[in-house]
Amino acid sequence: MSNALYILTIASFLLLCKKIISTFTLFKEFLSIVSQTNGLSLSDTIDLLLEEDGLSPDDQIQILEFRDLLQAFLINKVSIETLFNHSIGRVLFEFFKNFPISFAEKHIHLSGSLAPEFVWPRLKVLLEGVNGDAVLAKIREVYGKDVLIDSVESVQKLIELDDEGDFAKYLRILFLPKIVLNSYQAHREAAYFMAKDMYDKYNVASLTLKFTLSRSTKIKGEQVPGLENLTPDDVVLGLYDGYIDYQKENPKFRFTLSPSFRKELDFFDADLFDSKKIAFEAQVLYLVDFLKRHPHLKNVLCEVDTVGDEKSLYRKSHFEQMRTGFRKLQYLGFQVKSHHGETWKVLRKGIQAVDNAMNIWHIDTLEHGLSLGVNPNYYYHRILQEVISENMHGRPLEQGINLLEIEDMHGVPPQVLDKLKKGELLDDLQKQKLMKIKFHHAREMEHYQHDVLNRMINKKVGLVALPSSNLKLTGSLADHKDHPFSWWEKKGVKLGIGTDNYITLKTNFIQEMMILLFSEPNDLKITKLLMVATQEKNRAVISNALWQMRKAYIK
Repeated sequence: MSNALYILTIASFLLLCKKIISTFTLFKEFLSIVSQTNGLSLSDTIDLLLEEDGLSPDDQIQILEFRDLLQAFLINKVSIETLFNHSIGRVLFEFFKNFPISFAEKHIHLSGSLAPEFVWPRLKVLLEGVNGDAVLAKIREVYGKDVLIDSVESVQKLIELDDEGDFAKYLRILFLPKIVLNSYQAHREAAYFMAKDMYDKYNVASLTLKFTLSRSTKIKGEQVPGLENLTPDDVVLGLYDGYIDYQKENPKFRFTLSPSFRKELDFFDADLFDSKKIAFEAQVLYLVDFLKRHPHLKNVLCEVDTVGDEKSLYRKSHFEQMRTGFRKLQYLGFQVKSHHGETWKVLRKGIQAVDNAMNIWHIDTLEHGLSLGVNPNYYYHRILQEVISENMHGRPLEQGINLLEIEDMHGVPPQVLDKLKKGELLDDLQKQKLMKIKFHHAREMEHYQHDVLNRMINKKVGLVALPSSNLKLTGSLADHKDHPFSWWEKKGVKLGIGTDNYITLKTNFIQEMMILLFSEPNDLKITKLLMVATQEKNRAVISNALWQMRKAYIK
């Protein structure tokens, strides 16, 4: 090694050491303030941190810089990634990672939460096996004929959603991990890998796993090769044994297995069943029989969920197919949870879907629920602005969410709608008429929204927030700051936090907490966030944990 290279290496090493020491110093100062103030808001904590004696000039500069960046983020001048990557962002990550009470992941799916390091070695074996050509053909059918799969990195590119991805693509790219989940042993290894990975990296020691008992379907894009001999017993027992394997290493680990049923009316094996209703009830009978054969699983196999594309499932009739099956499970002590209010054709139907899930399925927990958090006045006014802008430029209003929402507003004159579709300019009276219709429609949706939400609160129906999933998949949020978590918290909704498919969505549990904290730095208290993340109802327990953490790190 040349002298110049040696000096450069030493200099880089010393710089790295300085950064580590600085980060640890900031970590202790941050912890000191949080523990002494019982977890104030992030903004208040940062302000108090700046007043601490003994801070080095470099530390003060970093704190001031972060405070400025946080304010810049709130007015859309910098991205949230800038905050994640800042030294104070790293301090926050380490603070949450080392918090003494581990977190409860309330909503995580199996297929989208398996790291490429897990998927690739098992996929490689399949591609080199006797059915390798058929597996590769199916992969190309889903991902494109020019797809290249030869490494962990190539798998990572395929299973992570890019910035242009939408909900349809999201459902499609979950296909690759499903291929390797083809046996009891594969499910056992997947469960162990996930549990260990989430605890080691993100301090998650309790999770509610959403998984599919059966993936039999006539939907071509959902058909997975190599599952002919996979039974529901293989799935459930494999997951259970994998989590028990990890629990033996980490006794504080807890888990709930939540079989999830696709709610699309055509998602069932039409060769075996005449209708969705019969197919679903057969799966219900399987669960009942399974627990008779394996009664030791009753404490962990105690809830069910529904998943899938809900845009066309909002009417009461859409809920009848699964109603009887859910009723039977509820009589046996199962909790019913459901993905609703996540996506919609029009907001009214998104609210209606939640309403019917509560009234017909009697759900215990709502997953996502974004239709109960979008501000109707802002939502519809933004749509109106875009529609008027397009019309003023003489552009026809094409098929899409804006046209659907305008068509859904009661009282829009046919001639106004016709002009919008043709790109013919509206006159001032027509614009004023459309504005008034929008105003009353927004007011009605706000009343409907609050009515459903208040009934949820009265019935103690829980709601799981999934910030990254909602931003990336729904198209209804312009930014993380628009997520309604803080509003729900103020209204007294029983909340949980989930990552959905954290590998696919390029997030993790701690990052979801940081998103919520950065989005509401003035109002959301750190202690309240910790209570939701840990599911600890006693505030004093959180306060004690902060003080014990302080004693462990600050001598």
